[in-house]
Amino acid sequence: MIQSSQLQSNTGMMSTDPLRIGIVGCGAVTELAHLPLCTAMQGVKVTALVDPNIGRAEQLAKTFGVELVRRDTTDLAGVIDGAIVAAPHAYHARIGIDLLRQGIHVLVEKPMALTTAECDAMIEAAEKSRTVLAVGLMRRFAPWARYIKKVLDSGTLGKVRSFQIREGFKYSWPVASDFFFKKEAAGGGVLIDTGAHTLDTVLWWFGDVERYEYYDDSEGGVEADCEVRLRMRDECMGTVHLSRTRNLGFRIRIEGERDVLEFDRTEKPGKFVLGDFCLQGAVFKPVDPTNDGTLIPMIGASLRDWRDAIRNGTPPTVTGYEGRRSISLIESCYRHRQPLIYPWLDESALKSLSSRPARTL
Repeated sequence: MIQSSQLQSNTGMMSTDPLRIGIVGCGAVTELAHLPLCTAMQGVKVTALVDPNIGRAEQLAKTFGVELVRRDTTDLAGVIDGAIVAAPHAYHARIGIDLLRQGIHVLVEKPMALTTAECDAMIEAAEKSRTVLAVGLMRRFAPWARYIKKVLDSGTLGKVRSFQIREGFKYSWPVASDFFFKKEAAGGGVLIDTGAHTLDTVLWWFGDVERYEYYDDSEGGVEADCEVRLRMRDECMGTVHLSRTRNLGFRIRIEGERDVLEFDRTEKPGKFVLGDFCLQGAVFKPVDPTNDGTLIPMIGASLRDWRDAIRNGTPPTVTGYEGRRSISLIESCYRHRQPLIYPWLDESALKSLSSRPARTL
């Protein structure tokens, strides 16, 4: 555990001072979420924006009243106390390690990195510099996700036999650049993007994976659709369907020995079916009234958790070790990917597609 005295020695600030925050990467999530949330949040002040597109950074700095704009993260020690890394995925590790080595606390957007080796290097840098490293897997803060976790932990369903998660919408994120569609910058497609959240939730709810099969439509590029078949350590079987091209909605079904839980987040605020009971909307009043489980409030909860970890000298909810777990599974899936079989493929196309057996982690 990091002690508050250690944090003061790293940042040179008193506990009553606002945390000076830098944001690295000035894309859509910074404009729509991080900047508005940090501007309104008590105990923090955004003092620097970093982006190689200096014009974009200057535009946002003017809009949100940020004093300093930089092209890179060089020599930020003493200028900021913490940094949000919201750059393209391929740069998360390099930027994060550089900041951590400068003694700057880091909240890195998902995915934490592209490989477990990069995750390990980030964790090591944080431990050596005695800084807080948090990962922006904000579904850990969603009231609906925490409720399902409580139901599972309570044993209400009995031993879980199977689960299915379907999550897919036609891609509509208001991107500020095209990095999401470039394999070298994004690291992959829907699996490492949406799937970073989904698989983190699976591991949080159900524990470790024993065996898996993975199928996608990448064909050398970034996948738009994928399927993950899982066997967990406790012998529970699960399937995850993810899509950027189909409106699958966001639906979860968990079957236990005694009962079944279904959750449909497609229509806000979401609907639970637990056995013979259907619960909807205000029944699930969140502890935090500002967090209704939608995107921006969940990001806000993640930011406050990181802020409080720095202030109080306590670990964040999603540590580097927790962030690493989903990356390990994603990395393994990509390594052993199999092609999705579509009904319109002709015989010659089908013959060219290879199949492989299930893999053991």
